[in-house]
Amino acid sequence: MTEVLQFVPKAERDARSNLEDFIKICRGRLTVFGEDLDWYSNAWPKVGNFTIKGAPSRGYTDDQYLNSDILPFAKAYVRYQQGLKPTKLMNEFKAIRCIEPALLATKGRADITLVDTTVMDVAAQFAREYHATAYQAGSALAKLVKFLNQSKIALKRIEWRNPISKPKEINRTDKEGQEKRVNKLPDDLQLEGMAEMFANDLHHPRDRFTTSIFALLMCAPSRITEVQRLPLNVLHRDKDSKRVEVLGLRFFGGKGAGWDIKYVPTCFVEIAEEAVRRLTELSAEGRRLAQWYEENPSKFYRHSECPDVKEHAPLSDEQVCLALGLGWAGDKRVIHQFFKNYEPYQDYKNSKKPLTLAFLNDYCHSELPDGFPYFDEERKLKYSDALCCYRAHEFRLDLTTSRVKLWVPGKSLFTTDLNYIDGQERSIWTRNGYKNPDGSEVTMTSHQVRHLLNTAAQRGNLGQLDIAKWSARANIHQNATYNHMSEDEYVKLSEGALPNGVLDKVKQNAPVTLEDLDQVGDAIAHVTIFGFCVHDHSMLPCQRHRDCLNCTEHACIKGDVVRLERLKEQRRLTQVQLDKAKAADESGYFGADRWSQHQLKTLERLDQLIEIMENPEIRDGSVIMLNNDQEYSPMKRELAARQGTSRLPEPEMPLLGFVMDAF
Repeated sequence: MTEVLQFVPKAERDARSNLEDFIKICRGRLTVFGEDLDWYSNAWPKVGNFTIKGAPSRGYTDDQYLNSDILPFAKAYVRYQQGLKPTKLMNEFKAIRCIEPALLATKGRADITLVDTTVMDVAAQFAREYHATAYQAGSALAKLVKFLNQSKIALKRIEWRNPISKPKEINRTDKEGQEKRVNKLPDDLQLEGMAEMFANDLHHPRDRFTTSIFALLMCAPSRITEVQRLPLNVLHRDKDSKRVEVLGLRFFGGKGAGWDIKYVPTCFVEIAEEAVRRLTELSAEGRRLAQWYEENPSKFYRHSECPDVKEHAPLSDEQVCLALGLGWAGDKRVIHQFFKNYEPYQDYKNSKKPLTLAFLNDYCHSELPDGFPYFDEERKLKYSDALCCYRAHEFRLDLTTSRVKLWVPGKSLFTTDLNYIDGQERSIWTRNGYKNPDGSEVTMTSHQVRHLLNTAAQRGNLGQLDIAKWSARANIHQNATYNHMSEDEYVKLSEGALPNGVLDKVKQNAPVTLEDLDQVGDAIAHVTIFGFCVHDHSMLPCQRHRDCLNCTEHACIKGDVVRLERLKEQRRLTQVQLDKAKAADESGYFGADRWSQHQLKTLERLDQLIEIMENPEIRDGSVIMLNNDQEYSPMKRELAARQGTSRLPEPEMPLLGFVMDAF
């Protein structure tokens, strides 16, 4: 279990001493990110790189590390804050990358104890360069200031607030809001270019990987990490309520949600199948390697070029290179370079012992990913069963694919292939000659596809619950963030919801008759999780307070399989509530009898609805509305009370007296 420590500075000591104590505690006592964390490394796996602002996440150089004066504090601060409150977005890195150049510009050295208001103002200017996440960077700086004050690491107390304004909501109707919505969606040129590359079935493995992953992203709104963690048996075939074959993708919801199915639109079925076929083909050798390591822990992997010798037989230098998949040109230094970070090799080298397949096997097992054989232990997904399991350097253009090392791509491999970064690794667009009409480089993000599919679902008037479920979203209110429909699209959508002639009457200020509204039918109904509400809220507010099942104005549609399943689930939950209410009533809880009666009536209506919905003699599409002679509403209750209906008896003892007696 990770140890969490609270740093307490000594008031009588100066800032330098408190800084040294803080670094010492974080380096020697904290176990955040694991006890085996290499503190002195400037790149912490699965945490981040201690590089300057503007440095790439991959392919950075030694001169792009943080200044040595601030580096120990940076490591301590990240470890400490993530121990107190772990987050996926480690904005501590943003704060450090803004404060470092600010210190160098104002003080001449990156000494964290020298931070003052002037330094913070300059740091805020660097934070603004983050553009879309500038506000978050400024907030991270404000958090850093608070820590420096509390820990007494700064020479003087710093009075500073985040000067960067929170960005405007994307759903605003002004010009800036419209531009933000447009930028969240991919361009037609990008979609057409990727479709063309997928159709051409590019030869290089990385091109095939990127286009296939992109195709799966287009099949259902997903995060890149979700797609790259799909199982080999990702395709799920089923039949809908009309017995039409449908195709779904098996996704893992996480956080206890378990596996779920995201169904693929009909127009993308063949694309999904082809994308999965290509990814399966690409990962064949990687999965075969993973399976070998699972089943043969004491034997070296016998690939096609492996020397046919016994496990403990001495190997020549050439045989070592063949077994490891290295190019042999008569120079033994290639072997030394390969094992330079493997400590047991130094003993062999010094003792001049010949290498064996058994030794090579020990090395290969030491290089297996953490958690092997599980690719994802929560999902119980093994590397050998993963859709995206490969060998090291499988997609490199400059290196030969490893014969013996297992590897799975991180999300950055795909995102960097879509996003052009000047001076960095070439994107798929650049490799295949795609440019914008103005000659600039094509660039996009994987998340734009998720925004596109959500917006398309909104345009198609898909239910909000279905959109959230399709997107594996925990809350339907998050749908709005991914909805980028324009005002004109909303107008057209509303026009389709009214019968011909109604809008014309409204424009002419002519009255809209009840006959006009009657033509609308279900279009004016409010959608519920069980059916539709046809109550006219312009005449009277809802009297049921969402108790739709006991309302005479609630309608269910025969043949709606999804809502039928919801009714069955509600019946199960209602039965649970009824049992609890009965138990409470028997125990003498006040009001439990009325709750029991309510749940009993609800259960009876659910049984009636389900019976009708499952009746084969009733035509699909029929509207089902139940009567309720004992329908309750607050208004009816008040009228009944005024007519002399007996009320609850007054308590025998005044409440105040009861309370006083209790004490």
